[in-house]
Amino acid sequence: MRRIADLPAWTPVGVGLLAAMAALAGGCAARTTDAGTTGPQLGGVQQSLDRLARQIDGDLDDRRAGQLLTYVAYQRPIRDCMADAKLDYTPPRFVNPYEHWQAVRPLSMYDEIVPVDTAHVTANGLYVAADLTRTPTPDSDNPGHDRLNKAGKAAYAAQVTKCQPSAKEYQNAGTPALSAKLFADLDTLVGSVVSTSEVKAQSAGYATCMAKRGINAANREELAGVVRNSYAPLLDTDSGRLAVATTSPQFVTAKAGEQAAAQADADCRRPAYELTLTLLEPKLAAFEADHATELTQMAADWAGVRARATQAEKTIDW
Repeated sequence: MRRIADLPAWTPVGVGLLAAMAALAGGCAARTTDAGTTGPQLGGVQQSLDRLARQIDGDLDDRRAGQLLTYVAYQRPIRDCMADAKLDYTPPRFVNPYEHWQAVRPLSMYDEIVPVDTAHVTANGLYVAADLTRTPTPDSDNPGHDRLNKAGKAAYAAQVTKCQPSAKEYQNAGTPALSAKLFADLDTLVGSVVSTSEVKAQSAGYATCMAKRGINAANREELAGVVRNSYAPLLDTDSGRLAVATTSPQFVTAKAGEQAAAQADADCRRPAYELTLTLLEPKLAAFEADHATELTQMAADWAGVRARATQAEKTIDW
């Protein structure tokens, strides 16, 4: 199933880019016109799309439950198999990958439907600062491995590999079968609108629009890479984590640059965004009507996932 695209890995760059982003932050307001909101009609279409995607692909609680079921389905067979081999295996602790997410937008790989309103831009930027300031997950201890010598650790690792379950045993343990089918249908629907010549024509001016604001980016993924690079001088070269305080002038400047870049992105995507949502409105209504029974079933299916996850969590004894 398609999920929100990961940001590209950062590559160390010179302080010149940081200075450029600072200049953008200082001058962007004078060079852009921000419509602020998209109006109540398009706002309603966005809400309908988000609601529909969550019904199908799960909200944050559903996602956590699904991840936990997948985790148990993967780790328990390894733990049991290692025990049969007389080896002590402690699975890594469960980590909810959605813990810091404010909302789920499963179709965000389509630039054309990422919200452009000021509230969204202000709250999220391009997600780079939020990612860099997140507390890293501590490493889990595995005493059965850690106390071994080099040869013992190699043999231990080989046994773990042998004990791993097949992908079919865990990959879909936390996802209702109907979800994948409906999500593919919704993905196809959105993709059919985004690929129309009308929307493509509106999207074609993005790079030029961004270049006028001093940013070389052909899409949001490239823009996220540019912004991430602007933080590179502030990062520890070994861990990739922030080496300065979030209150430092350097970080404040970089974050302001990210916000300005996000606003420029929203301004430059606005024509394509508004056209896409306008074209989607009747199609979404038809989709909901055509799949009404299945959408009702999805609510029950996700409730089942949450219930199974609650029980599975009680069985975790490591």
